[in-house]
Amino acid sequence: QLPSTAPHFKCARSMLLLLRAVILAACALCATSWADDGSAALAQHVLKKAAAGDVKTALEEFVSFSERNQMGMALGFEKGSHIETAVHRGGPGNGPATVLELGCHAGDGTLSVAAALQDRKGSRIVSTEANAGWLEAAKKVVGHATRGLDLEWIPKLLADKADFAAFLDQLKTEHGISTFSTVVFDHDESLFLPHLKILLEKGFLLPGSTVEIDNVKRKAKALKGYMDFVNDEASNGFVTEILQVSQPYPDSIAISTYGGVANEL
Repeated sequence: QLPSTAPHFKCARSMLLLLRAVILAACALCATSWADDGSAALAQHVLKKAAAGDVKTALEEFVSFSERNQMGMALGFEKGSHIETAVHRGGPGNGPATVLELGCHAGDGTLSVAAALQDRKGSRIVSTEANAGWLEAAKKVVGHATRGLDLEWIPKLLADKADFAAFLDQLKTEHGISTFSTVVFDHDESLFLPHLKILLEKGFLLPGSTVEIDNVKRKAKALKGYMDFVNDEASNGFVTEILQVSQPYPDSIAISTYGGVANEL
């Protein structure tokens, strides 16, 4: 009879409520672990230790805090210096330069770009990041470090699988950007080659523009197609230099200089 089964219904309902609470707690813990990667604390440290407008000190504090706490959030000074080299090589003979950085993480690569552009007044940096939390940290770090400088920084949230061609069209429409003197790839390595081809097809690279990538040694298999394309002998218009690095781990980076190519891609 119904009265005799009521306790069983109550027990089942209690078990369901308990299960729901456990699932919600697990989801909350998972979300927290993904969000609490230290990027917010890293940003706060940089803001506390570096004066506004001091790119050099901001970069030093960023790298030292990341390495001291074994966060793995920083490229390191050696790789950062190669980014600066790529920007110097790709910049016009004089006047402002425009740099695209795909995958800015929490902003240390952007600081290296900014360091190379401090004396080129009116320069612009477009930085994208697929991780919203990292981008927020970068906004704090880079916004603070470049405050008062004659340098425009344009941060954008861009999913790895977003329509990259449409993104470039948006930059042209909204910001009047149609070419880049330097491109830094540090997002999903499977997108390096397709995104490079889109940049070429849409005319965003001019003769003399440079493209810098990381993890050439560590991710050699994944980057083979890209490296074959920018190889000097591939006849795609690039001359590529590979530079070895020892910190924060043994690796190599590649700087490719575009000289122009007559053949259609």
